[in-house]
Amino acid sequence: KQWYQRRVRGTNLRELVLTTCDKAVRLLHIDGELQYGSARQSCVSALKNSRPTQHPLLGATVALTPCQRPISSISLLEEVEFLRDRAALMMPLPQNDSCNFPGCGINKRAEFPVLLPEEEVTKCVNLSDCVTIVVKTARRPHYVFRLAESVRQYLDKDIPIIVIDDGPDTYPPEIMDHIAQFPNMKYVISETADVGIAEGRNRGVRMVKTKYFLSFDDDQMVDEKSGIPSMVELMDTTDLSLVGARGTTRWAGHVEFFYNDEGHPVLRQVYGSCNVKSEVLPFREGCHRCDLTQNLFLARTRDVLDVGGWSKELKISEHPDIFLRLKASGKKVAFCYGFKFIHDHSITIDGLTAGLNDTIFDQAAYKKLRYDRGKQMKKRFLNHWNILKFEKLNVENVENLEDD
Repeated sequence: KQWYQRRVRGTNLRELVLTTCDKAVRLLHIDGELQYGSARQSCVSALKNSRPTQHPLLGATVALTPCQRPISSISLLEEVEFLRDRAALMMPLPQNDSCNFPGCGINKRAEFPVLLPEEEVTKCVNLSDCVTIVVKTARRPHYVFRLAESVRQYLDKDIPIIVIDDGPDTYPPEIMDHIAQFPNMKYVISETADVGIAEGRNRGVRMVKTKYFLSFDDDQMVDEKSGIPSMVELMDTTDLSLVGARGTTRWAGHVEFFYNDEGHPVLRQVYGSCNVKSEVLPFREGCHRCDLTQNLFLARTRDVLDVGGWSKELKISEHPDIFLRLKASGKKVAFCYGFKFIHDHSITIDGLTAGLNDTIFDQAAYKKLRYDRGKQMKKRFLNHWNILKFEKLNVENVENLEDD
């Protein structure tokens, strides 16, 4: 079977459907487009409400339309790369397990974190020698400057900071001059306008030279109460792969796969389920074994790279993905109430206060990119993990969990 074209009723578009090879049209992948005919006669584009769109929903119809960048831009993914990217997800099932769904293997809980033997401990002396801050932003350099200033004030002015920003345009001279005021900050403006949070974080982590990295959103900051040196000490002395900090919500929790009453695979996250007596780390007050924490964490660079990082097709809604990869690979994660960062959407620029919905510096474009695609990315997340639903419950609504 191959593709052939058929005119969409009531439009000038030609839908693509499967047919026998002798009736098929030939499509050429040229300069990032699937083209039909000579001289860019037509290109394959996704449709939304029967119109070509740059932001298609999962499962959208594709059709031959007039070639138009970026609407007709297409990236092809090699099957070998796709399978390699998913390798960490396909864990073997425990013996005598009746579940035949690959994700069920993730339900096996990693062993409790333990203290390393004294002879295996190498403690960090200077934070700048063992920690790098990684930030993904979407054309919001003023937020990055605020974060960098807080690092300079409360941590160590020499801590490396890697920023991955969307492109492709550079910034006005005054912004570039401000970037230059942070010699420890490598600010990368990407070649495309929509790198996505997952791939942006991946690029940043691949550039890290230190054994740990701190993952930040651009609208977060540190202060004297953040406890980063203590986070580093905890990682230095244990076999943890990641330690999460406390944010503004009770996000941290355990996750599990199960089949619902209709026989469909479901992933469940239980908010607050790490804060139970059975999960307390005996050697660290206020710390608990956990599966998923806030997007505020310190991680071993090597361990995150070993599980493949974030699933790069997730432009947003990437948060749970890295924790599921770590859990599937048997990596150990903890959550500590004593580590806390500032998360503030508002910012003051030239005496004016901007919030998440303001347009003081192209916030409208950021809002559109983030929220208009939320539904699409959530569907893509479900597809990537082969589940029907991502269910989220508060710990109060789940039985058999003992609160502290």
